[in-house]
Amino acid sequence: MADPYSAQTPGSFALRRSRVLRKIADGKVARVLKLNTTDPKVAEIFASAQPDAIWLCMEHVGANWSDIEHQIRAARIHDVDTVLRVARGSYSDYIRGLELDATGLIVPHVMNVADATAVRDFTKFAPIGRRAVDGGNADAQFTRVGLLDYMRQANDERFVCHQIEDPEAVENLEAIAEIDGVDCLFFGPGDYSVALGIPGQIDHPDVQKVRQKVAEVARKNGKIAATVCSQTNIHSYADMGYNFLNVGADVIALVNYADAAMAAFGEL
Repeated sequence: MADPYSAQTPGSFALRRSRVLRKIADGKVARVLKLNTTDPKVAEIFASAQPDAIWLCMEHVGANWSDIEHQIRAARIHDVDTVLRVARGSYSDYIRGLELDATGLIVPHVMNVADATAVRDFTKFAPIGRRAVDGGNADAQFTRVGLLDYMRQANDERFVCHQIEDPEAVENLEAIAEIDGVDCLFFGPGDYSVALGIPGQIDHPDVQKVRQKVAEVARKNGKIAATVCSQTNIHSYADMGYNFLNVGADVIALVNYADAAMAAFGEL
């Protein structure tokens, strides 16, 4: 059987460049909006606001791969990245999102060096990792990107966020950050507060201390520092060193709108 890549002219086609990585390379903060719904129209509405990325989820949301594929396309219309939080599983559960042309992944509850290394090996091509190769999907323009170009560009233009949200991960933070192929440390204050026995107290001093530490360790090691924030603390988190900030979510916007609309009736 003929090699499907052999007829491709190197450099004639390329992966879509990451808007997030361009923004961060310019020394700026990547702006992110989160979706808990699966409708591609919502993804397109959010993308038309021109964030650098929209955050899709398969960890806590009942999205299927078709839903994710349509949301990625909707964002791509506006040249907006998509960052997919995956469900923990086999390597296929990670790379399918990338092959649908998600620009980045968020891998939840990375615990230690062995775990972070396994995630790296699943999601990065050789010589960095051991990602399985196909090249016949949307990210490689359905074989139009030559194999070697595809592997190189996927390593350069796609990124993986290792979510730090457990005490065990904090104990191993420096070693995780030193791993080649760990692109981003993403602090999850909600689950971290639960692990400390102070659920929801994301501004507790013990949570604040780790929030600061994640940013410092990430930036010291040349990694992206990511977390969630509100509109009121964007600047303080950026000053802390975070250069990838998620602000709000579609469900929050919908709840606030619905509640305000009903409250407008008053006692009528």
